[in-house]
Amino acid sequence: MKRTTLSALGLLLLLAVLLPFARAERGRRGPSLSQTQPPVNLTHVFEGEINRKGRPVGFHARPGGKDPAGARVVRLVDRPNRQGVYTAQVAIRTRDGDWLEKRSTFYPDRMSREQVLAAILNAWRRRSTGDAEKFRGPSGEGFTIEGYYQNGRINTAYPIYQTTGR
Repeated sequence: MKRTTLSALGLLLLLAVLLPFARAERGRRGPSLSQTQPPVNLTHVFEGEINRKGRPVGFHARPGGKDPAGARVVRLVDRPNRQGVYTAQVAIRTRDGDWLEKRSTFYPDRMSREQVLAAILNAWRRRSTGDAEKFRGPSGEGFTIEGYYQNGRINTAYPIYQTTGR
């Protein structure tokens, strides 16, 4: 009995130590997709990713102006326009813990995750025709969204920054 108790305690201790790391890496192993039609790569939009070439991609939304654990705004490049869309230099953390930088456009910080997702789907549904993968359409919030539809899902969708505020 003592051996079983010690084994169970050891397992619990191991889980307590490793679980926070597993949570930190969630989203870095593969994208989290919305339960919509078409699905949207939520990891790409809300956290950013490191692509197969080792480059940082994505990270376009910060609901409430808060950075996720694995990405951060380094500095503002263009202040929010009339609709609240802005551009920033961002850093996305790799699996090794390094931070890689890129420039990104952002949805207004006032928008919740649900509002960002609704705007992306609105742009998809009302997109202009043309390229089979690339699309552009109205957000329903006063700005335009551009994105890419690949393999049956929206892999990225970002707001277009315009200084005229359209």
